[in-house]
Amino acid sequence: MDETLEVLASLSEELPRLSPKYFYDSRGSELFEEITVLPEYYLTRSEAEIFDRHLDDIAQALGSGDIIIEPGSGNCSKVRPLLKRAAPSAYIPIDIAGEFLWAAAANTALEHPNLGVTAIAADFTQSWTFLEEIPKGRRIVFYPGSTLGNFDPSAQQDFIRQLAQVVGTQGGILLGVDLHKDSATLQRAYDDAAGVTAAFNRNMLAVVNARTGANFELKEWRHQARYNSEMRRIEMELVAQSTQTVTIGDQTLKFSEGAIIRTEHSHKFTMASIQDLAAAAAMTVTHHWLDSNARFCLALLQNA
Repeated sequence: MDETLEVLASLSEELPRLSPKYFYDSRGSELFEEITVLPEYYLTRSEAEIFDRHLDDIAQALGSGDIIIEPGSGNCSKVRPLLKRAAPSAYIPIDIAGEFLWAAAANTALEHPNLGVTAIAADFTQSWTFLEEIPKGRRIVFYPGSTLGNFDPSAQQDFIRQLAQVVGTQGGILLGVDLHKDSATLQRAYDDAAGVTAAFNRNMLAVVNARTGANFELKEWRHQARYNSEMRRIEMELVAQSTQTVTIGDQTLKFSEGAIIRTEHSHKFTMASIQDLAAAAAMTVTHHWLDSNARFCLALLQNA
């Protein structure tokens, strides 16, 4: 679907929303990298601890000579331990922010001169029409960082099913998921004191402006994040600070003061829900690793 029509459709819903994919242009990617080192944002440290403590086990579970595919690769930093220890034959970073991707992939290729690196600029949440660009061989999809939680539950299952088709019966999915925990810890992680997450959230409107010709005024929107413990998800939103009139394409949308645009639902998982997710794609969790505080899980899904 044309992006202008897509944005208009989602903003015209009873509960207006924007897809999390609009978080990411070069500036959005930079802001997210800043978020990952914030003191409140435990996710990156928890996942890094898992690799520090269990890298040998993870590499052994994966095997050697694989093709590692990383959707939403960002600056390619999370895959570095795997590239060093698991020694894959090829690495395929995929990201929607092309310029950021090219630079990160080039640096990765310099660090690993014997590794085949093929960067693909694409929206990996849509149909993978670029499969011919991925080398043949045993494939491992590396999807760290809890990004799967941005999908609603039915979309989570659809996405894992698609990844299962990409890797085939011999491959696997190395999946990072954030675990359900106390609401105060989660609230701080998505509403940091320095306001970096707020800037990241508002930058989504700049991305929409650039891609659709819309005229959102970023300063007129306030970041809001809250944890819905019943649904086990963070709900991130933008709240209008004044009455807004926004032109997108040939249409004009009106937002009253206090109007809300949903920008992200970040679902949290239990071990049981991870197993259910794998089963929906005819896979099983063959291995899993936790950080010392059991806040985060890295799970390997393989053919059942």
